[in-house]
Amino acid sequence: MKYQGIVLKLTKNRAIVSTNDFQCYYIKRSPTIYVGKEVEFTNKDIIVNKSVLIKPALSVACFIFVIACFLSISRIIDLNNSLMNPKVFAYISVDINPSFELEIDDAGNVLKLNPLNEDSKTYVNRLKIGKINVSSAIDIIISEAIKSNAINETEKDCVLISGTLNSKKEEQSEKYMVEKEKLDNMMDSLKESIERNGKANVYIVQADMDEREAARIEGVSTGRYVLYNKYKDLENEISFEEAKKADVDELIKGILEEEPGKEKPQETLAPTSAPMPEPTITSTSTPTSAPSPTSTSTSTLKPTPKSAPTSTPTPTLTPTPTPSPTPTAKIAYWQFMRFESSNYRGYYIRVKSFDACIDPYVEPVEDSMFKIVPGLADPSCISFESKNHPGYYLKHENFKIILKKYEDTDLYKEDATFKVVPGLANEDLISFQSFNYPSRYIRHRDFNLYIEKIENVLGENDATYIGIKTE
Repeated sequence: MKYQGIVLKLTKNRAIVSTNDFQCYYIKRSPTIYVGKEVEFTNKDIIVNKSVLIKPALSVACFIFVIACFLSISRIIDLNNSLMNPKVFAYISVDINPSFELEIDDAGNVLKLNPLNEDSKTYVNRLKIGKINVSSAIDIIISEAIKSNAINETEKDCVLISGTLNSKKEEQSEKYMVEKEKLDNMMDSLKESIERNGKANVYIVQADMDEREAARIEGVSTGRYVLYNKYKDLENEISFEEAKKADVDELIKGILEEEPGKEKPQETLAPTSAPMPEPTITSTSTPTSAPSPTSTSTSTLKPTPKSAPTSTPTPTLTPTPTPSPTPTAKIAYWQFMRFESSNYRGYYIRVKSFDACIDPYVEPVEDSMFKIVPGLADPSCISFESKNHPGYYLKHENFKIILKKYEDTDLYKEDATFKVVPGLANEDLISFQSFNYPSRYIRHRDFNLYIEKIENVLGENDATYIGIKTE
């Protein structure tokens, strides 16, 4: 039997869901569930209580809880005079060939559906989309597009979806970062939900308010605007007018064919079996204050194959122009490199007050440059030596990545050693696996770096980087 309800509360392993008839159930929690999300579940998902008497009690308690929450929220909304003007949490644009923009609140519910071109105006008049979850709203839009032959369900055409947080990029407060992560989770959930229904493939892009405003001026959706810039950065000769009129499915497939690691692998960190010449390592190359490697090492590092396949990467923001990335197999010892986040393009791993983070504004740039040296604990791995602070290495302490002066201890060496592996979100890129905690990888969270277990698509994206060789 299928049920449908709203997620009210999350615990470590469970989610409390209320159905339309005010019945409450404990169901298994998944990484894409968040409070306020509308979910479908079956008897298999319900965590059965030992006593059948608990369920009615739970339902009554749930009903009281829902009413109490509703009254509390109503009072707060009334006091803030925001009942008639709820705050827009984010803008979600959907491009099929009709284009739409949905304004959503922080629970993922649709506040307003706006047509963005002439084709979509006829859809809006037909669609009955009230304050429902954005996932359900987009499913309705896609179903209507299939009926109108705007989408070929048999061939699984691509749908372009963009997400824009209703906050300026410079507002990188703690609240901004929490909201950004929440939107990322919503987008991952949207993609998973649509593709699970089998109606279409999904191409996700992330945008900021400046890009959304630029798109409004140009008279296109935010997603198409970001897609055009991405297409242009791949050195394709296409005019903006052509991009405005082009079929979305063809544009996306064109980008997929031209993206790094496909037609132009020299621009990305693509694993290759071609051997590199062994560098001559002189005594001057030895990192300051650190011991020379005791065993002979090869000149290059190749990613260690993973035991399980990675998930399909989620495309993100338009790339910031940068020097050509170095292929993974050419990450040689003793060279200096920078590492750009794969899902926050233009953000680089850097050191700030001896803490590691990702940052778009690095001054001096040397704070984001690291010498790649043989792993202090294992020469088949790597360690990151700071260019600005020779003899200081990136290491983890309490699972947080920091920069610390070399210490001749086994613990320090192990904490500062990482294995290069194919990117968790894109095997053409790279990720860094902790030497002494192999189930954990370097990832950014709230713009700071940690070693963490990767349990969802967002984590895979946050743990994937582009390496760029510098002088």
